[in-house]
Amino acid sequence: MNNNRIGYWLEDKKGLPCFSYTGDIPYHCRLKSGKEVKLPKDPWFLLGNSQITVFTHVSGEYELLTGQRAWGRVNQGDRMNSGANSACLKVYCRDGKTSEYRLAGMNSKAAESKSCERVFGCGFADYTYNLDNLTVERNMSVKPSKTPYDGASAFLLTVKLKNGGPDTVKAEYTESVLANYKEIQFQWVPEEEHVVKYTYENVTDLKSRTIMAVIKGHSEDPLLIPGREDMSLYEGFPPALFIKALSDDWDLCFEGRNLSARMEAVLNPDEEKVMHLLIGYTFENGASGIESISNEMSAEGRFYPDKLSAYADDWAAVLPRFGDEKDPELRRELVWHAYNLYAMATYSEYFRETKVPQGTIYDYEWGVHTGARDSFQHGLPFIYYDRQLAKSILRYMMKRTTPNGEIMLVEKGYGYCTRDRYFTSDQQLFFFLMMGEYLRVTKDYGFLKEMVECYPVKNQTGMPVMEFIKRCFAFLRDEIGTGDHGLVKLLNSDWNDAVYYIDKVPYNTVLFDGESHMNSAMAVFVLQTLIAELKEASGCAGLKEYKNDLLKLAESMSLYRSSIWEAFKHDMGERAFPRRMYFAGRAYGEDNMFLEPQGYTLLIGELPLEKKKTLYGEIQKRLYNGEKLGAREQQAPEFEHDEYDKGSRENGGFWWALNGPVIMGVAGFDIEEAWRLLRNMTFINYSKEFPEYWTSYWSASDTVESSLIEGEGLPDQTSSYSSIPVYCAHPHAWILYCYHYLDERKDYQQIN
Repeated sequence: MNNNRIGYWLEDKKGLPCFSYTGDIPYHCRLKSGKEVKLPKDPWFLLGNSQITVFTHVSGEYELLTGQRAWGRVNQGDRMNSGANSACLKVYCRDGKTSEYRLAGMNSKAAESKSCERVFGCGFADYTYNLDNLTVERNMSVKPSKTPYDGASAFLLTVKLKNGGPDTVKAEYTESVLANYKEIQFQWVPEEEHVVKYTYENVTDLKSRTIMAVIKGHSEDPLLIPGREDMSLYEGFPPALFIKALSDDWDLCFEGRNLSARMEAVLNPDEEKVMHLLIGYTFENGASGIESISNEMSAEGRFYPDKLSAYADDWAAVLPRFGDEKDPELRRELVWHAYNLYAMATYSEYFRETKVPQGTIYDYEWGVHTGARDSFQHGLPFIYYDRQLAKSILRYMMKRTTPNGEIMLVEKGYGYCTRDRYFTSDQQLFFFLMMGEYLRVTKDYGFLKEMVECYPVKNQTGMPVMEFIKRCFAFLRDEIGTGDHGLVKLLNSDWNDAVYYIDKVPYNTVLFDGESHMNSAMAVFVLQTLIAELKEASGCAGLKEYKNDLLKLAESMSLYRSSIWEAFKHDMGERAFPRRMYFAGRAYGEDNMFLEPQGYTLLIGELPLEKKKTLYGEIQKRLYNGEKLGAREQQAPEFEHDEYDKGSRENGGFWWALNGPVIMGVAGFDIEEAWRLLRNMTFINYSKEFPEYWTSYWSASDTVESSLIEGEGLPDQTSSYSSIPVYCAHPHAWILYCYHYLDERKDYQQIN
């Protein structure tokens, strides 16, 4: 393989992690077979808060994404998953020579490692260009949200020009961005077939030094775009794109759909000039929304950041610093994980709460927030250091829950939720996981009586959080139900969304006879914690009126849990490891181990210690064998499907979400081994094992290919995973959560 260096980690002046990218673009890498690796040629980093998502590419290009309503790109480029912007510099010298430089784009100076230093950190992207005797620094900074419900939907662009030569020079700098809105879920549809079209209105306000493209949706069908506050699959009310100059030195121009700002400066030797712009979008009407953003971002008077976020103090105040961690590499990585989860957080205007989406292909390419289970997992680390955001994530998911306790799997458009083609059986279990952990860690039992509306929210009266727990439990017990073996049913999928069609059987058949060992082991584990917390909550003075209801719920859960445990124990018998599932009339995982149920089995309190040690020994022998990051999903991939290579994704790939529970389970009897497993699946180790892939350094997909396939360490090479390989919240959340979980137990005596 081509082992070119990607870059290296630094700390900014506030002690926060940042990454200097020194690799080549266009990025190229080949496997040992000579086959070209399928990864985007222009790597990117994430800037964001709960109101804005910005992908800043190594080339200096950027994508402005909005997710408050429907997922959309505000400055869609000429290809899928791209943004359209430019930065140019003209230099007029005394000898009459004129030099022109492109500062953004694959053929620009930003793409030349010798000409441009590129540093990406917590809340900023910084490009430093060395152009003969002129140095140009171009810095993009995003301010963090102080709460889950606020944040500025713009970035501060700071440009610094410095003349290092002996002669006076005149420089002209231009920054431009294209207004081109695309609702991401429909980006595959040819333009002429779009049922919603968008128009762009030029609004120029020289008094406020602002230019704005007001974007409006139109359709021939009057029901496709209902009122602004009404649930809709289609986005009829996108935000307005704007540029705001923060001084009178800028000339603003709106040509076609292109918004641009131009600045001239005459620089004597050693003289420098600093200039500021705000670039972003607003859902509010007119200049008032932009002024509000401007006041939020610039009222304090920002200095030039110098390879630092202009809001470094704000980020330093928001992010946990893990000061007790003695390993500086691990401490840096933990802070980086926390930053990325905050940057991915997305406020929902419809549900009035903030989620942390899965990201990667799901949100940023498909344009849908899939898998309610994902938000619950991503919320787990916030339980330890941001209770407010953890609660908002829980409330968001409860607002996606129907009155009968079904948690809607997919959100797309504006508040539009659906099962899609799935009837999943595990969403409630992940709700119980996060809720139980939230109550265990915070002891915030008052949360149980807070009022929350259920889906579809509009015109719904609220009910207490404990009522959501009760209804979700009833849905699990009665609607999902149990099968012939007494195990929790599979329906047409559990965590593994591919299960229902991977063997090419009609999924309706599985609804009747499928049973999930993962669901069953998970139910026994998560209900154990939740039951204990409900019992403790029943004794709180502030919950006197709920005491009997809490005890009844705990008792009912206990009866159900006992029945599932007895069935699971009987099914396992003298086996060294549990099966995976009963599916379409046969048992999977008889002799071939699947990882899905194993971690949660290790976490079952009633499972004897010796059986846990035996089980872990089997996991090591069958699933860790030959792997560099952790256990793969299957011992020997047995699914036959054109879209699933053996050793990839649900057919034997590596998953952070499956390895996390194993680490937690091992911590119950060998804390040092648990720490070793956690360190193996960090990005520190990932980038050491696969230094040639840029996707191993600062973020990753939810899954990468295992040792069973040539592309080991890569995102799946047959699907969209290779086009949007980052950012996914899974790796960041599970590494962080496991760290906190193990850290709680650092003083526990190791059981030998």
